[in-house]
Amino acid sequence: MDSHTTDGGFMSTSEKEREYAMWRAYRSIDIAKELGTDLIVLWLAREGTLCAESKSPVWATKMLIEAINKMLEYDANIRVCIEPKPNEPIDRSICGTMGHVMAVSAATIDPKRVGRNLESAHAILAGLDPAHEIGFAMAMGKLMTVHLNDQNGIKYDQDKSFGVENLRAAFNQVKVLKENNYGANGEYVGLDVKAMRTTKDADSYKHLENSLNIFKALEAKVDKFDYDFQKKCVENRDFEGLEMYVMNLLMGIE
Repeated sequence: MDSHTTDGGFMSTSEKEREYAMWRAYRSIDIAKELGTDLIVLWLAREGTLCAESKSPVWATKMLIEAINKMLEYDANIRVCIEPKPNEPIDRSICGTMGHVMAVSAATIDPKRVGRNLESAHAILAGLDPAHEIGFAMAMGKLMTVHLNDQNGIKYDQDKSFGVENLRAAFNQVKVLKENNYGANGEYVGLDVKAMRTTKDADSYKHLENSLNIFKALEAKVDKFDYDFQKKCVENRDFEGLEMYVMNLLMGIE
């Protein structure tokens, strides 16, 4: 919302505004230290452009890497966690997917301290499967935190309650997290959800309660998942049978 960053922060075409963005980043690191946390999440909402010819994507990417390097140099313990978003409020983003985060991380001065925050809706906005984005990050040891929610297609960023639009996709996000012991090293699962605009004030926290209850219910479904049956289906290439097993599991049909 700040007028300094309407055209981006770290990759603004204005040097003064880039300096402002760095000041704000340093202030955030100072606040993190006061709060006793070493994790900074970068939501690169306006890092890109609305006008393709206004800035070079090569230059813009280098500006982002330079900004992250400055943060890593400012504090030797801070970890930088990028939350990519492919579009909206801009339509040409820099670093919009997990793959972009991996590349940017590798280009920094300390890749071990640069990782990824997956938001389900942002993956869907890019036409990707959130569970696969989670799995990709975990395979690389880069999933520092997750923000679970849901999204009705590739519209605007909706932040719907987790699992309300695509229960199977939500199940697979919980499944990949549980299968790989997510949280064993102190990671957190967050619920990045908003109340519907039509929600009454008295019900303004129900979206959080609903998301948590759905997550817990899907954890129970994952615990019931029959891996022996899955293995048999895969060996026989009976993928229709496996899909129906999953659907019956989610529908509560024994």
